Amino acid sequence: MKKNNISNLVNLSQKGSNTAFEILFTTFKTRLHNSLFKILKNFHETEDVVQQAFLRAWEKIGTFKGESNFYTWLYRIGFNLAITKIKTSRESQIDEGFEQTIKSKDDVQNEIQNIEFVANIRSLLDQMPEEQRNAYILCEIDGKNYEEIAYIVGVPVGTVRSRIFRARQFLVENLKEKNE
Repeated sequence: MKKNNISNLVNLSQKGSNTAFEILFTTFKTRLHNSLFKILKNFHETEDVVQQAFLRAWEKIGTFKGESNFYTWLYRIGFNLAITKIKTSRESQIDEGFEQTIKSKDDVQNEIQNIEFVANIRSLLDQMPEEQRNAYILCEIDGKNYEEIAYIVGVPVGTVRSRIFRARQFLVENLKEKNE
């Protein structure tokens, strides 16, 4: 959907149009779900957070100033809700996405190596400080640029760069140790 159309839908939503907001919901719900799933690692919890994010967005649509694009604003709401969810429930969660991507029927040895590699990466991500892990996931998995990440997590761009650098450095150093 074109940016002008999104802006028009946001303006209509700010004026109270349920229909316009429903179109925004339909347009962005899958994208938001896919992004937040990478953080929450649980399909049903992600669905709950997406619903909460859209409810909060509807409640706060009047505060949207257009300084960022609508999806970035919505993603920040969802991201904050996801982090709150993680902090309140530290139960183990299954990353269905990683399991889907590593299933390879062609080469069993590659599959085993992929499973081990993904397990190593997940283990290392879990060992990282939360700020570094979140910045790394937003950059490398969600494909966000530094400015978007800074807006989402509410820190300066330099801090984002530093966190991502340290996360990458941590992964490289620890993957080298495991392969030696």
